[in-house]
Amino acid sequence: MSKPAIAFESVSKRFLWRQDRPRSLMELFLGAFRRQGGTRELWALRDFTLAVAPGEVVGVIGPNGAGKSTLLRIASGVIRPTSGHVAVRGRIGALLDLTAGFHPDLTGRENVFLTGALVGMRRQELERRFEEIAEFAGIGEFIDSPVRFYSSGMSMRLGFAVAACLAPEILLIDEVLAVGDQAFAHRCLERIQRLKSEGTAILLVTHDLGSVERLCDRAVLMEGGQQVAMGAPAEVISAYLERLAVGRRGLRHEQERRWGSGEIRLADVWLEDGAGERCPGLMAGSPLVIAMRYEASERVPGPVFGLAIHDETGHLLSGPNTRFGGLPLPPLDGCGLIRYRIPELRLQPGRYLLSASIYDERLVHAYDHWEFCLSFDIYPHASSPRCFGPLALGGSWEWVADGGEGG
Repeated sequence: MSKPAIAFESVSKRFLWRQDRPRSLMELFLGAFRRQGGTRELWALRDFTLAVAPGEVVGVIGPNGAGKSTLLRIASGVIRPTSGHVAVRGRIGALLDLTAGFHPDLTGRENVFLTGALVGMRRQELERRFEEIAEFAGIGEFIDSPVRFYSSGMSMRLGFAVAACLAPEILLIDEVLAVGDQAFAHRCLERIQRLKSEGTAILLVTHDLGSVERLCDRAVLMEGGQQVAMGAPAEVISAYLERLAVGRRGLRHEQERRWGSGEIRLADVWLEDGAGERCPGLMAGSPLVIAMRYEASERVPGPVFGLAIHDETGHLLSGPNTRFGGLPLPPLDGCGLIRYRIPELRLQPGRYLLSASIYDERLVHAYDHWEFCLSFDIYPHASSPRCFGPLALGGSWEWVADGGEGG
């Protein structure tokens, strides 16, 4: 059995945070005559152990402040652990800050050769790989312009191209997969797959849970600098989303907005699972009920209740309403409940936003429009269909040998 390309053995990292750090020269001077405040210990990592084999992709997920980036910086040698040991076997390519090390007054071409030299590559090898790097970056004639004139996207594209094309034996990636348009992002994913097939050990830190499930052989969940779960990506992702959902009963989203004339209003909006219980999320492919309780201060003729499901960036995925769904409502007053039942929710695992509204029968006048009133999670399931994008269509494939013309 081959030795791991990179191994962490009981690694811990402590930072000292000085609470009375001076903010000006005068504060620094006066501080010499005052009683000094104390320092606070911050443990970014505690007793972390992990081994990554050649050709293996391991994804590291968790909330902000979990210690993920600290882990990669220790692996790359940028910082040293307070205790424990890291064994590295092979040349490292680190995508921690894509433009780190680029000199703004040098051209893209010159920065490629400078970066290659810094990681120990010979000029002949760099010349042989240069065209591949330039083609992968896709910045055209700007390759011979000073980097100071690049947009941030161009700089990141070149940074990824350099790091991914210099044949690393270990690749460390920190939140840099979305560095351009969709076509470039797809090339990045293809390059990671190719490096994996060539035996590169890859440690990937990202909040993109879909990439973890598609790319990784194993996943690690971190919280508070500690490893709390490790295993198959779908299982670890599910554990992460369930931990996020603990204590939530339909989380009000921080970007919620609301408007309308108010003759009839949404008193509450929530999700129900297949058993009719309120829930903060559910497994992919499970039945879902979205419930809306209303209160009308006066009689409202023929209102239309609507819903909208968005991805986490706010893009609309679907927007059903009672009018389109064939449920004409009589004039309403007082209180009541509207439910929208989905027999099998075909959203991919991830986090989504929900909006709810009440409009007049022409869908012009808003009585109550509650934008992003809830966020909810879809957890992966072992039998969930795997595909790209947020929506699983639920179709099936068919192959006909020598099928001739369709008809």
